[in-house]
Amino acid sequence: MKRVKLPNGQRIYTPDRITSSAVYDEIYKKNEYIRKGIQIHDGNTIFDVGANIGLFTRYITEHAKNLQIFAFEPVPVTFNALKLNTEGLPANVTVYNIGLGERQETINIEYYPRVSCDSAIIPFDFELKIEQYAKYFKNKSVTKIFPQRFNKALARSFLKWAYKAVKIPVQIRRLSDYIIENRIDRIDLLKLDAENYEKQIIAGIDANHWDKIRQIAMEVHTHIKGGENLLDEMMKFLQEKGFHVEARLDSAYAQFGAIMVYGIKNS
Repeated sequence: MKRVKLPNGQRIYTPDRITSSAVYDEIYKKNEYIRKGIQIHDGNTIFDVGANIGLFTRYITEHAKNLQIFAFEPVPVTFNALKLNTEGLPANVTVYNIGLGERQETINIEYYPRVSCDSAIIPFDFELKIEQYAKYFKNKSVTKIFPQRFNKALARSFLKWAYKAVKIPVQIRRLSDYIIENRIDRIDLLKLDAENYEKQIIAGIDANHWDKIRQIAMEVHTHIKGGENLLDEMMKFLQEKGFHVEARLDSAYAQFGAIMVYGIKNS
């Protein structure tokens, strides 16, 4: 575990420096989750699913008071950072060392020690990711002069280094279990960023609990095998649940198959 200083001056704990830098950029600089009409108000109840090291929980407590936050992170070392980083916040924060999914079970997650924020139960399509990174390198001034085969080799080498996995067993439960156990009447925002597992988490919400969810900010990962139509599938599902839905296709992450979807109910 490392202790690092963020660009905003705050000191936090992180398993690796790439994670603290990448997640800070996503949440504090690019504000990926609070867009397209998503709003946080004093006294709201927030479910932070895929809480990672807790930067989203920290961020929203700076923008609203008296929040009730339930934060979920399955990887033990990352959970330890989450717990440390959310202690003493001006909110009622409950953290769970658990992953959410379709059913209660124990399952292996691919933990990436060098990029722990991308740890995933369902890994990305490696060959697709090479193509995405090669295209990214092709547009960079330092690498665009090189032939495509060089950029592919560079992408392959980087990905093999960054995503060398360690399999870790983690506990999975259904989101609806926590709605029932905590007697939740309303979820003002369901923030969901679970690295390729969003479809399974959504499947763990009972039909009668969707009326409780007023807003959703969800990262949909199309870079998995068979994920070509996942964005359309998730957007259609949320529309059928009564949400006005928008996708952010112009973000820096969309080119790598990680697309933010925002859903808001009008009433």
